[in-house]
Amino acid sequence: MAALLIGTACRSVPVPAAPAQRGRASSTQIANLHAFARVYGVLRWFHPTDAAAVIDWDRFACDGTRRVIDAPDRSALRARLAALIAPIAPTVQLASDGEVFLAASPPPGASDLEVVAWEHEGYGDTTIRTAYASKRRHRDRVVAESGRVRGALWQAVDATPLRGARVRLRGQIRAANRGAGKLWLRVDRGDSRILYDSMRAHPVNSATWQPAEIIASVDPEATRIAFGTLMTGTGVTWYDDLELSAQDVDGQWRTIPILDPGFESGQLFSGWAGGAGESSANPLAGWSVRLDDVGPASGHWALRFEPATTALTEELFDGGPAPGETVDLDLGQGLRARVPLALYSKDGHTIGDDPGAARRLQAEPPPASPSGFDTACGVADVIVVWNVLEHFWPYWDVVRTDWSAELDVALADALDDTSVDDHAATLERLSAAAPDGHAESICGSARPRGYPPFALDAIEHQLVVTSTATSAIAVGDVIVAIDGRPAGDLLAVEAALQSGSPQYRIAAALQEVGAGPAGSAAAVRVRRGGAELDVAVPRDTKLAPRFTRRPIERLSDGVYYVDLGRAGLKEITAVLDRLAAAPGVEFDLRDYPNGNDDILSYLLTAPADFTEGMSIPRVIRPDHRAGSIASWRTFHAEVPVLTPHIAGRVAFLTGPRAISYAESVMSIVEHYHLGEIVGAPTAGTNGNIAEITTPTGCHTLFTAMRVVKRDGRQHHLVGIQPTIPASQTIAGVIAGRDEVLETALRYVRTGAK
Repeated sequence: MAALLIGTACRSVPVPAAPAQRGRASSTQIANLHAFARVYGVLRWFHPTDAAAVIDWDRFACDGTRRVIDAPDRSALRARLAALIAPIAPTVQLASDGEVFLAASPPPGASDLEVVAWEHEGYGDTTIRTAYASKRRHRDRVVAESGRVRGALWQAVDATPLRGARVRLRGQIRAANRGAGKLWLRVDRGDSRILYDSMRAHPVNSATWQPAEIIASVDPEATRIAFGTLMTGTGVTWYDDLELSAQDVDGQWRTIPILDPGFESGQLFSGWAGGAGESSANPLAGWSVRLDDVGPASGHWALRFEPATTALTEELFDGGPAPGETVDLDLGQGLRARVPLALYSKDGHTIGDDPGAARRLQAEPPPASPSGFDTACGVADVIVVWNVLEHFWPYWDVVRTDWSAELDVALADALDDTSVDDHAATLERLSAAAPDGHAESICGSARPRGYPPFALDAIEHQLVVTSTATSAIAVGDVIVAIDGRPAGDLLAVEAALQSGSPQYRIAAALQEVGAGPAGSAAAVRVRRGGAELDVAVPRDTKLAPRFTRRPIERLSDGVYYVDLGRAGLKEITAVLDRLAAAPGVEFDLRDYPNGNDDILSYLLTAPADFTEGMSIPRVIRPDHRAGSIASWRTFHAEVPVLTPHIAGRVAFLTGPRAISYAESVMSIVEHYHLGEIVGAPTAGTNGNIAEITTPTGCHTLFTAMRVVKRDGRQHHLVGIQPTIPASQTIAGVIAGRDEVLETALRYVRTGAK
């Protein structure tokens, strides 16, 4: 069974179904919520009234869910929808089968009036700083200033006396207006990053001060430990009482002196620098950071971070819905809605609506949240995420998914959620139905996950250990079961929560097999040499490292190996002359590049465009239908030719863990034939991401930029294909061989393919 599951999954992973329902949702409830969801998304992002612009749409999603779910019949549903819609969209019409929508006529003097309509350059409501933006024509919109994606402060200590020890970073964090605060800690070796943790899966979004901590092991070759505060997205976050400590041999934690840990100097940069340790002329571009004396965790001051804002006044692009244009929506149950997409405006107000009435709709405090998980707002999360992907995901033309049916599946799934962990899985399953390797849902209050101290690959239809950080597990061991569950079943379950191409879903699922509560023990059954053994290993919040050799290595015959996932540009630049003179170079890009794409300049013989094939949709109509995209915004970023030129034979090792930025690099290698591509297809997901913040505070990522191959062919879900396919065998793993690397080395040395 396990071998069959793994073998099948490696070829094709079907869209996962929701778990068996426990009878909490009736078909009428699902149909009611489906109808509300269809109206909600079009009203929020395409109906341009001033009234709609002033409400809290997350609250509206929760309130609407509660109002419509128990409507007993079509008549009641229609009445409840009408009551919800009227204060924000009085020109929207609802009709039952057999009824005809009333024709709308332009107001007197329409030719002298402004026409207001939405224009979206990608998903402009993303909480990540990207090239995306949204606004209504003839209306200004306050948005975050362009700048760095992350707002951070940092300082560093010498790692030499701490090698081999564990270090801990602690602090107090609170947030408001949907802010999400994090600490970060990085262990460096020279110019290379060895370890990085930024509380990505468990940020703090509480309005009251909460403790946060990161614990990490210091590599035996580490040279520096950098650490600090981190904010991404929107809202406000505060930080106080930071503490760095190291664990002694007796298990006690010893404080390591750092500068101004509680910001009590009253000077913002007294010991703290802007950014996250990188070189930048303005590392805090786009962020407002100051000391705040209101409600610190202790003492007199706390650090306050929030996005700097600006007003969009210029229109984003030409083109938009025509005056009076509408869209008709099938809501199911014999109901339809007609929603105007372009409205007339006079004296700075859209005609016919009342922003004051819309505000009064939400004047009362929202219902008190239940002591447990708020199911209604969990359903609202599904409604928001489904709609964003419905209207803004740029890959509907290359996938075959009944997205409308997936809404019903996810709504039923959400109604069965009783915890944050359940709910995160619901959002993961929904995004998996729109295959996208960037898709991920993070719910900040979910329990941190821990991972077994070994890395796995699917080899010969088995789960095989390819690296290990514990003597209890050996390289080459076949994982039979974990905690009593067959390995194949575990892989299938994890693959169901992953999104993207078949090859990427398996690669991502392999990292999750055996995961459980951080700090717990995993009971692992392995097959070794024909015998089965039971061992217990601890779970840690860090994934086991996969590398076994140095980032840059000169082999005995002068050929060089360069791991682009670990070697920094400074380290590579130091040996450029030797790389140029070498008979051959193996570049290992089976993971994510370490900011070193400049290496392409030393392989090219003519300038290239790093962003060719990338574009952002300019969306003016809903539902990814014909005419929904007015045009595409394209980019140009030249990759120059630099010397010395690397003239020997070149091979690039790659595979399904190479995603996004890695595929931008590999696309140039592929198109300009800069070397042979050895291994397996890459992930097949590229382009800048966007982030959806949901009513419960969860965050769902997706790809909002379209990327095609440089000749116009499909890249999404296809990836970069190897010119020399290669894979591992179990015998090779046991023998300590890297057979993909050996295949590349054979080509570099002999030219043999």
